Amino acid sequence: MIQRLLIIAKYFIFWLLFFVVTRLFFEIYNIRLTAALDFGTILGTFGHGIKLDLSTCSYLVDVALLIMILAFWCNGRVTAAIINTITVLCIVSFSIIGICDCELYRNWGFRMDSSVLMYLKTPKEAAASTPVWLTALFVVWIAAFAWASIKVYFKYVGKPMAQMKPTRWFVAPVLLLTAGLFVIPMRGGVGIAPIRTGTVFFSDKPYANHAAINVQWNFCNSLRYIDNARTPHFMPQAKADSLTAQMLKSGNERVNLLKTKRPNILIMVMESFTAKAVGCVGGMPDVTPNLDSLARTGVLFSNCYANGDRSDKGLICILSGYPAQPTTSIVKLTEKAQKLPHLSHKLHTEGYQSSFYYGGDIDFANLKSYFITGNYGRMVTMDEFSRRDMNSKWGAHDHVVLDRWHSDICAMQPPFFSALFTLSSHEPFEVPHTSRFNGSDEESLFLNSVHYTDSCIGDFVRRASAEPWWDSTLMILVADHGSRHPGASPIHVPEKFHIPMIWLGGVLNLTDTIINKVLNQSDIPTLICDQLGISNSEFTFGKDVLSGSPEFAIYAYNNGYGFVTENEQFTYDLESSKLSDSEVCDSIVMQSQAFLQTLLHDFNQK
Repeated sequence: MIQRLLIIAKYFIFWLLFFVVTRLFFEIYNIRLTAALDFGTILGTFGHGIKLDLSTCSYLVDVALLIMILAFWCNGRVTAAIINTITVLCIVSFSIIGICDCELYRNWGFRMDSSVLMYLKTPKEAAASTPVWLTALFVVWIAAFAWASIKVYFKYVGKPMAQMKPTRWFVAPVLLLTAGLFVIPMRGGVGIAPIRTGTVFFSDKPYANHAAINVQWNFCNSLRYIDNARTPHFMPQAKADSLTAQMLKSGNERVNLLKTKRPNILIMVMESFTAKAVGCVGGMPDVTPNLDSLARTGVLFSNCYANGDRSDKGLICILSGYPAQPTTSIVKLTEKAQKLPHLSHKLHTEGYQSSFYYGGDIDFANLKSYFITGNYGRMVTMDEFSRRDMNSKWGAHDHVVLDRWHSDICAMQPPFFSALFTLSSHEPFEVPHTSRFNGSDEESLFLNSVHYTDSCIGDFVRRASAEPWWDSTLMILVADHGSRHPGASPIHVPEKFHIPMIWLGGVLNLTDTIINKVLNQSDIPTLICDQLGISNSEFTFGKDVLSGSPEFAIYAYNNGYGFVTENEQFTYDLESSKLSDSEVCDSIVMQSQAFLQTLLHDFNQK
């Protein structure tokens, strides 16, 4: 019996050291962020993070104990063979999660969770964001880390376990009691509430809290919510619904931007076009000279915010008016996504023919099923371009796709609705273009790619504005989401979600006009419907700030959300239930909580 308990103790210590080393590797890989912490805070990531480490270790130890209990009469070779096989599989899996998470965090700003599974359906497209050399380096690191861990495990745990001798029946109850004791660290204590990710949060610096998370625990725990979103219960649902309805209520104002109620409608969704890189909305000068110039010929919405931080969320916001969720993405759940409203459906009832253009694989992030459900009359994706035009890792570069869009639009019968999603400004930012942002660092590559797509947009609009159909066309330029570049913005800050939105076209009543009202990209379908004078009732989470609706924007990031009004900005961490600014008006906080609760309630009811 003592022999088995000592081996269990070694097994526990092995896994605890494995997770400590994983965290150390994470903090070294993200050294720029780690260096911004003081030494005490760095130690705190290990001291507070050990709670989740102990919980994960306890789960693994209880599996081993259960096998020992069921095979107490067997010799050590049989028991060890089973436990060692499971352990090796866990070491390899946890090594992949731990090493890959380092790079994913650098790009996403949150620790790996089940959302990564959505991208495994299209591994080629997922890998396109990462340079080949970095992918190869990570394979080497994973193999080396897993190999070293397995060697240590077998030397100190696996081999001694194989030398165990059969034991008497009364050892089984003792091992069962031991397994029961491990439930305490597994749950994080003896209290009623079990341990959760927020349990290890201890700092006012988000990165420090994130570094304390055991990413393997976080990934496995998130699998529980793969089909639903965790709904925070801030207030009775009836009250949340009532407050949300007031927030979305139309006012008595009326601003007509269009000369006709049946214009052609073009929507260009610009990959990662953060306001930080667009001069006309306060960003860097000279990155987007064409957008800056075009803004003076149309209507610029200077305070538009993305609802989410990924393309699969942004497209649903823009084309279905459905805001992003903090812990999941509705598009990956086909049965829920099929119940979304579609701007294409709404315009079809008004006599519009619709189309969608994208130079890459539309099946990425499960978007193909979404667009099929949207009943777009035509979808032009990478399959319709020649092989010579597949000139980027993602597919066809923007100038190729925009050339095709222009020629196809000229053959469309009005009124038409067509949406296009650019791709060249997505990582790895490899474009056939050289600007003054010609450095080899990632930020320079990003700015160069944005400058390239901006040049493509400028060329498209110049050609389109010379066509007969331009005078009866509304064109909307809007980003799918922001970017951490330039400036390496943290995941939660409002500036990361601030995006440009410009309305162009000969159908506009106004030119050289700036609208400073705060709104979301998910308000676009409602705005379009109101400008066309048709019902917007399907888009239940959109508002029309041009009619006097309350001004606000809400955005979701992993396990948190942000809220922006004319006068206030704040974020709310759902794991720790902490507000970033304690001086924010309580009624504004309550409104934001009501909106999020109503959205997630609707999501889970679909």
